[in-house]
Amino acid sequence: MLRILVLIFGTTWAVAQTQVSLSADTLNVKLAEQINVKISVTTDKNSQIRFPPFQEFMPFEVIDTTAVDTLVSNKTLTLSKTYAIIHFDTGQVILPAQKVVVNGNLFSTDSLQIRVNNVAVDTLQQPLFPIKTILPMAKNTTGWWKPYGYAFLICLLLALAYFLVSRTQQRIRLSRQKLPPFERAIQALQALENKQLDKQEEYKSYYSDMTDIVKNYLEDEAHIDALESTSDELLTKLELLRDTGNLDLTSETIDHLKGVLLTADLVKFARAMPEERLARVDRTKIEAVVKETQAALPEPTEEERLKNEAYARMRRKQQQRKRLQIVGLSVLGALVVAATVMIINYGAVQAKDRVFGHPTLAWLEQDWITSSYGISEIVLETPDVLGRKALPNRLHQQFLLGSLDDVFLIVLYMEHTKSKEEQTIDLQQKVDKVIGYFDSMGATNIFQKQNDYTTTSGIQGILASGSFDWTKENGKSQRKTYEVYHFTENKGFQQIQLVYNRDDRYAKELIKRILGSVQFKTETP
Repeated sequence: MLRILVLIFGTTWAVAQTQVSLSADTLNVKLAEQINVKISVTTDKNSQIRFPPFQEFMPFEVIDTTAVDTLVSNKTLTLSKTYAIIHFDTGQVILPAQKVVVNGNLFSTDSLQIRVNNVAVDTLQQPLFPIKTILPMAKNTTGWWKPYGYAFLICLLLALAYFLVSRTQQRIRLSRQKLPPFERAIQALQALENKQLDKQEEYKSYYSDMTDIVKNYLEDEAHIDALESTSDELLTKLELLRDTGNLDLTSETIDHLKGVLLTADLVKFARAMPEERLARVDRTKIEAVVKETQAALPEPTEEERLKNEAYARMRRKQQQRKRLQIVGLSVLGALVVAATVMIINYGAVQAKDRVFGHPTLAWLEQDWITSSYGISEIVLETPDVLGRKALPNRLHQQFLLGSLDDVFLIVLYMEHTKSKEEQTIDLQQKVDKVIGYFDSMGATNIFQKQNDYTTTSGIQGILASGSFDWTKENGKSQRKTYEVYHFTENKGFQQIQLVYNRDDRYAKELIKRILGSVQFKTETP
């Protein structure tokens, strides 16, 4: 009895200690706006808790939920879970009381009243804007070569594999052809012994190989047009050679050949199927015909032997030329396809530059480096890091990439001051010195004009641009174009010189990218 009273008292105490609550981050939302609802349960440490399913939140829809957050304090346990809910109707909407099961006991939270407001869409108060024009975008050519490169590599590997297989087969054929016709015929006939003879197609192949072997042998050794002759024509030619004494064959040998040829015609054209034993006997007869023909042939004269050797050499040269032609045409075809694809993508001029190389195009294609230079810190993005050039005055700094002999030159020149007061710098005076600077470097026929200039970040300066003639170390003269930008930022003077070949078609794109990256430090060091 005492145990029952303790159990009842413990259960009652646990229920009394359990608290559930429902809260929302807002009670006033717009149509279809997300509301975060949190259910918290505070109970004993060893309690088993089951949160409500999604259906209990109707007429709201649950779009997301978080994991259960646990907080342990002394002997109590606080569990909380957040639900993201939305509603698609306007007005006052009641979120029902949520039921939580704790140790088999059902607990309910309070309900919540949420106001869902309509979203005003008034085109009179909120005017429509015209459709924006289509902005031209430069064609992205990054990695253009990869699919074509892989395709070209695959085609090249396939062509190489085909060439190697053909070369191997050709070597096998040549090695076989090096054997005398008699030995080649005997080896081929012996190879027929391993053929299976179960179906009509196998018999047809067996007899076709057999007749081809004997005809090739007669054509090579007896110089008879056997391959182009029918069975009757071949037999007639053999009988004529026998009667004229040019080939000492017995009538029995000719009869054996006649019987085999007749059976072969029936198998190939009438779909006959002789017994396997008879087919094997016919192979033996053909082998005997070859051996007897070999014995009946007269010995070749020295003149015939030399003629055969010369013919063999000529045939080998013809085959070599043919293989070289096939390889050459394959390579030429691949090059034509690659050139066509590049011309379609980039045009003939740029395709030529990509194949044979062009310095400024290579700069455009490579990864650029962004770095800050000088005491006053001017940031530039360039194809490579600008190298420092030592100057007598330590407050004057110069960084450059390239030289006047190169197709493109980048020079960054800066003058700094130790004074904390603002210094008045006469930019026009700096601009006037540009011609003198290039003249001191050895330039001739210098032309110059100037314009105001503003960077993409709003920094104002002066641009001095023009052209001059420059004679390289090799004595060749080149017309150069220059653009010199002057700025007075951070109590100092900054000058960016860009010099390039006048006919360089990629220089403008390089300059646009360099100038688009110009940034000055806005804070005083």
